Amino acid sequence: MSAATVGSSGEGGALVRVTDVVGLFVRGDGIAVLTLNDPREPVNTVAPELGEQLLAHVERVAADPAIKGAVIASAKKDFIVGANIRLLQGVKLATDAEEMAKVIAQGLVRLAALKKPFVAAVNGAALGGGFEIALACHAIVASDDPSTGVGLPEVQLGLIPAANGMLRVCERAGLQVALDLALTGKRVRSRKALKLGLVDEVCPAPVLLEAACARALELAQHPAKAKRKADLATTALEDNAIGRSLIFKKARAATRKKTHGHYPATERILDVLERQGKKGFAAAAALEARSFGELVVSETAHRLIEIFFATTALKKDKGTSDSNVVPREVARVAALGGGLMGGGIAYVTIQAGIPVRLKDKDDAGVGRGLSYVRGILEERARKKQITHEELDQVFARLTGGTDYAGLKHVDVVIEAVFEDLALKQRILRDVEALTRDDCVFASNTSSIPITAIAQASKHPETVVGMHYFSPVHKMPLLEVISTYRTAPSVVATAVALGKKQGKTVIVVKDGVGFYTSRILAPYMNEAAHLVAEGVAIEAIDQAMVAWGYPVGPIQLLDEVGIDVAAHVGEIVHAAFGDRMIPPPGMKKLTDDDRKGRKNGRGFYAYAGGAKGRQADPRVYAVLGIEPKAKLPAEEIQMRCALQMVNEALLCFGERILRSARDGDIGAIFGLGFPPFRGGPFRYVDTLGAAEILRRLRGYEMRFGRRFTPAPVLVEMARRGERFYDD
Repeated sequence: MSAATVGSSGEGGALVRVTDVVGLFVRGDGIAVLTLNDPREPVNTVAPELGEQLLAHVERVAADPAIKGAVIASAKKDFIVGANIRLLQGVKLATDAEEMAKVIAQGLVRLAALKKPFVAAVNGAALGGGFEIALACHAIVASDDPSTGVGLPEVQLGLIPAANGMLRVCERAGLQVALDLALTGKRVRSRKALKLGLVDEVCPAPVLLEAACARALELAQHPAKAKRKADLATTALEDNAIGRSLIFKKARAATRKKTHGHYPATERILDVLERQGKKGFAAAAALEARSFGELVVSETAHRLIEIFFATTALKKDKGTSDSNVVPREVARVAALGGGLMGGGIAYVTIQAGIPVRLKDKDDAGVGRGLSYVRGILEERARKKQITHEELDQVFARLTGGTDYAGLKHVDVVIEAVFEDLALKQRILRDVEALTRDDCVFASNTSSIPITAIAQASKHPETVVGMHYFSPVHKMPLLEVISTYRTAPSVVATAVALGKKQGKTVIVVKDGVGFYTSRILAPYMNEAAHLVAEGVAIEAIDQAMVAWGYPVGPIQLLDEVGIDVAAHVGEIVHAAFGDRMIPPPGMKKLTDDDRKGRKNGRGFYAYAGGAKGRQADPRVYAVLGIEPKAKLPAEEIQMRCALQMVNEALLCFGERILRSARDGDIGAIFGLGFPPFRGGPFRYVDTLGAAEILRRLRGYEMRFGRRFTPAPVLVEMARRGERFYDD
């Protein structure tokens, strides 16, 4: 294994030792530079080799009287991106994970207690264990590069920080900052981190190492006691038992309302930080290690870690099995339609550095689109996520107009107009008359088959689907739809563009509803059947949120638009027959001009102070029903969730999906299927195909064909098979 390359900007330095992962170089001014550079990986992670070698160097620095202090820096673009997750995935016993946490934490306690100063020079990402190493140093100097950020994202994997990082954040920046970072897993950019007290200095990236060495030399000559950075009001609240009790009471209530007890890591975070306030650092550290061990082997962590690896694999997936296919270079994009979807697509594209021409049928539509994009950028500037200069630079990439001027220069056209086949075909013909023959035409449709749209094309091999989710700038999924005639290079181009836009991309075959809209339709349809049976609207939504969905299906109907859902419902009913038949009476809602939130008339009331929090009682009168049916929450949950699961299995059997992995990611990232359940296919594996089949057969006997099990499920149950081998 080759040695890591270590350099120095000082004079008169001497190379003391070079190892595979950590290099040590002593400058002429007596400051040692410990350089992290794992030659086996593109990024540095907290793995046994790095930990052992880093701590060995720490002892070397402590013992050498010629060394005054040290700087820990990275030779890669990021500092340390977190723990090596594959190592955690292999842990079988909670006690093993607990011991692992203790070893790392004790090493960092030793580092923090040294009299010789250590300074972390942070460029790029310092996340999870990487941030915890930096926090154990006596000071942190971060670069002002936009990519530089710190955070404790472990909760996103169903875990908690294991090397006392939460505790040190609490000491540095206060309890509420520690709770915010640990419970959300958010990443904080360097300027905001400085303001919060998470880092001590921010400087330009080119002088980062010099600034860190200067800070270490200064601390060696004039040791400084760390001071917590917090305003007087915050300090007064956090530094007394009554104030802390109030903070934790509110935090626990908010956490339980959000997680419904499905994410135990959040409760453990609260337990550890509360222990710190009551019994001190050491007692909290012991509880942290024990809790970490229990969480590593939990089902929730297993599911979330599997999702992490699935999304990581998708980042490397070109969307086609042909390894020789190369995506086309995309230098310019046109977005057709200035509504929320078109505006959102324009935003994520200019944010990726690609100029966009936004077209709508009139000046008002163009203006709305431009204003929508500007509003997103201004909101980010208000939150200090970008500077006003960056706002102007990004927005300058967007132009708008009511004609097709400039289209001959674009590489990709993304159409995002109303769900009408004739309209989409007309626009396709207009675009092809003005663009190059190899220009990619992508339709952002949620239900119309791309093959049908492509019938109007002179070059059907250039037509592809790019199905975004609303709001585009927040929803992570992009569903790319390939027809039997779409060229592999066009699919690869759409996938590559989606990744640049920051999306997690799955590729599916064409068909009515593709994958996501198709599995959503029976889920929402079953909720409508429950309403028609007299089950209260709030009872349905509360049951599904308790099961793990972010919002209930009836509320989602209001958000999507009852008219839009009815239109899509007609399409899927025509395609799939009685299996997708809506309950009687639902047409009465559209006849009553109930479109949902957008016109303030939906299943929920929006007038006055209601704002969608309670059902509109008039809906029941329109439908001619009384909400008196009482069903157990479990029956509501199983009827709705199994509709989505069974439809996913049908898509798998029909080869709409390339893999179970893509089906799980699509359901979780596009539709909010509970992540801790792993997706429809992981859920089948968890309960067992035979058990899922048994439940579906029971509902089929009661409700008929819409619960008929997918053939692939029947066969898997017969053979005792699973979707995943692990």
